[in-house]
Amino acid sequence: MTSPTDPLDSLLADIQPQDRARIEDLLSRKWSLPGEHPVSALDGLALGDCRTVAILGPKNAVGSRYFQLFLADSAGRLADGALALGLHNSGAYPGFNWIEMSQYQERPRFGERELSLWDSGLDKPLFQALSGLVPAGGHLMVEYDSPGHRATERILTLRYPVAASPIGFRMFGAGVRSYRDWYIAEGGREGPRKLQGFKPLNAEIAAEKTAALRAELEEMLASPLDDGHGQWGQLARTLGRRVLDNLPHT
Repeated sequence: MTSPTDPLDSLLADIQPQDRARIEDLLSRKWSLPGEHPVSALDGLALGDCRTVAILGPKNAVGSRYFQLFLADSAGRLADGALALGLHNSGAYPGFNWIEMSQYQERPRFGERELSLWDSGLDKPLFQALSGLVPAGGHLMVEYDSPGHRATERILTLRYPVAASPIGFRMFGAGVRSYRDWYIAEGGREGPRKLQGFKPLNAEIAAEKTAALRAELEEMLASPLDDGHGQWGQLARTLGRRVLDNLPHT
């Protein structure tokens, strides 16, 4: 029997019994409460009337730590499936510090109800919290291979700038200024297609990457819109303008 101050009771406060059992099942295996691990910063995030529940997993072969995020609504129901499965890594050098969402459900479902984190803007605080775990010189990685990331997949396939895609745009808002698109999904260790976003190490690098990003987006917007790109081209241009509006002049 747990006491009123049991950390599990605090973590799962107001969660419905059948959904609480899902978390307790993980905790009975190789998963644990986040405790003082940095991933604890992802627990209890307010996303509208929902909140996150973070669970810490085992280490992989190279020492990175798995984590899962779940989303609970105001009625105490957990969304179907995990919001995210990821890895966290830290090290002595800036480049050794990173966080990845190797699975990310941008449109979680609560039974018949679907919630689009992108449309509602509720993914913004999530990405900011992820970025908060990564120092300058580190990076974020987010998959875009699952069906919920159709817009990002289409925009990148059409060769628009990464920052003009929904995931790239959210990374930009979280401090990223340069990107790498891992667009060939090979499975195994490489995992799904994903974006890697780099936070600049210092002011000099930030100015360099900002100038490059500005030039890339201005080139896109100066070119005529390809009518064959439809809604994806329109969205890329809209997001590109929004990034430019928020880029400092150097």
